[in-house]
Amino acid sequence: MSCKGLLDIVRRVRSPEPWSEGEKIPWDEPGFSERMLRHHLSQEHDLASRRFEVVDRHVEWMHGVLGGRPSRILDLACGPGLYTSRLARLGHSCRGVDFGPASIGYARERAREEGLRVEYALGDIRTANYGEDNDLVMLIYGELNVFRREDVRRVLGRAYDSLGEGGVFIAEPSRYEAVRREGTGPATWYSSEGGLFSPGPHLCLMENFWDPDAGIATARYYVVDAETGGVALHASSSVAYRREELELLLRGAGFRDVVFHESLSGGTRDLDENLEVVAARK
Repeated sequence: MSCKGLLDIVRRVRSPEPWSEGEKIPWDEPGFSERMLRHHLSQEHDLASRRFEVVDRHVEWMHGVLGGRPSRILDLACGPGLYTSRLARLGHSCRGVDFGPASIGYARERAREEGLRVEYALGDIRTANYGEDNDLVMLIYGELNVFRREDVRRVLGRAYDSLGEGGVFIAEPSRYEAVRREGTGPATWYSSEGGLFSPGPHLCLMENFWDPDAGIATARYYVVDAETGGVALHASSSVAYRREELELLLRGAGFRDVVFHESLSGGTRDLDENLEVVAARK
């Protein structure tokens, strides 16, 4: 979302409604997507995707959940295919869906080079084709939280319908307290010669909001072009779920055998204090 200039920041809405200033940060914008891809592939941090050694352990656990048998897997918000490519190497047939064109382009190229049984689709997981007779549908790294509750119900229902009998759904939502901390955090800013929000010199002014009644955190980003003074506004909102609500959502979609785990490695190894794991069966 574009702004006219600095005056728009001064006269901004002091407490925006969730999603009123944008659905998400611009994952689907080609330049932003290219810059984000570099973060996905970085081995210096786990801010966009996990480092490869952690992904390897997660995939090992998922492979075990599937009994080590060749299976059909759907990865929603798959990023650059770090999980699907590894699962395909273990003999699984995979499909990945993501909103970022650079990530999908990278994943497709890697699959083509290695001859992997993976299909990738560029699209919104709320409307994408989920296929049928899947053995596993996964939605990891906090992506479940960024959608409105009604959209999450729709995604869960479609995931359920796409699974074969006994199929597994695995999600990795942000923990309630992690989302609350995000929403109640102080306003901050940074300057950069070039970064995620802009390839050129810019300032990024960030502020956070928390709606305790709805349990929703909103982050607002004003990106100021240091050369022109132009201002771009981005915002994203996240729903905080307690385990009881997550279980009700899953059971409402038809799932059974709802089980919570501390990490995608199946125990406390690779524990992320901001994320938890929930698995359920059709």
